[in-house]
Amino acid sequence: MNVLLNSHMFDPSLGGIETVSRTLAEGFVARGIPCKVVTQSPGPGMQFPFEVIRQPDRQRVRELVDWADIVLFNGASMSMQPQVLFSRKPFVWVHAGYQAACIDGAGWVDGGRSPLTPWASFLFHGRRSGWRSGFIGGIKLMGRRFFAKHLVTRNVAITRWMAQRMPLPRQVHIYNPFPIEQFRGADGRPTDHAFFYAGRLVQEKGVDTLVRAFATVVRRSGETPPRLLLIGDGTGRPAIEKLVDELGVRSQVTFAGKQSGKALVDWVSRGQIGVLPSVWYEPMGGITVELMAAGKALIVSAEGGLAECAGEAGLTFPNGDHATLAERMLQLLADPELQHVLATRARERARQFLPSPFVDQYVALLRELSGQR
Repeated sequence: MNVLLNSHMFDPSLGGIETVSRTLAEGFVARGIPCKVVTQSPGPGMQFPFEVIRQPDRQRVRELVDWADIVLFNGASMSMQPQVLFSRKPFVWVHAGYQAACIDGAGWVDGGRSPLTPWASFLFHGRRSGWRSGFIGGIKLMGRRFFAKHLVTRNVAITRWMAQRMPLPRQVHIYNPFPIEQFRGADGRPTDHAFFYAGRLVQEKGVDTLVRAFATVVRRSGETPPRLLLIGDGTGRPAIEKLVDELGVRSQVTFAGKQSGKALVDWVSRGQIGVLPSVWYEPMGGITVELMAAGKALIVSAEGGLAECAGEAGLTFPNGDHATLAERMLQLLADPELQHVLATRARERARQFLPSPFVDQYVALLRELSGQR
């Protein structure tokens, strides 16, 4: 079985899609399954035990599709069409975003949530960008939905949340495989920050919600205020730094910047309670799984894939509600026993998210579909 894996973004770019695609490709090759990755990310990148084809032309795409027995799209993408469709090869869409639900494909536009249903999305974008633009976007959305409903061999929802938000025919649920083993190295080390966040510093991640909540915690903590560690970078960092200054908590906040590999694990080890405050409805949120593997007690936003992944290993609060988040932070800060309970649950739950079983589920699915040709 030859697997062609389409990943719009890939190494050297960093992110959830890139990590999952690499984990899948490496898992396939380790199981003796030939795999090639097609991406629009330019090189140069790392060397892998599989071929990476960057920005191929149409002729090269046809050659790759001819080589493949099945095509796996990590993302609901119209890329490589019509070559895949005309080849009559089975192909799978992994729904890691809302491309089959709304025009923008993300549920987030201009610093705020956008509708996650087709008709509401059309009205929203028509009013926002003009009806001509909304109509064009609506046609593209209908095209993606037609593919997902009638042409895709199998749809994969990466969480139950995604399966419920985008109920599609011929759909199965498989969690994204994340290589979480390295984060166990952060477990049990001494910490110097009561709270920490890891991820991109962008509006949808709700870091401003966390900073506002933290300022409340500092005001109510007496003479020894806690410290907050922010690991990551992004377009929202200047606004977050300004907010930190405005709220008078600069001396209690550490900006670690963008980290990866061992350095990321080292920074995570310095935080005691992980806070993932996304305002956006995260489809899954691999960082949740990584922090559970690190043995961290968690506080996560309630709607989206974060809470589903955390399960009983984390407290929740309504997305964007900084007052309730502050209460959760104060609750954990004052209750070391609850912190211990949540951290223990996190370690146990992380075992359910080891990547190998999910890769095996993909292998079984792809073998089944390629055998049906």
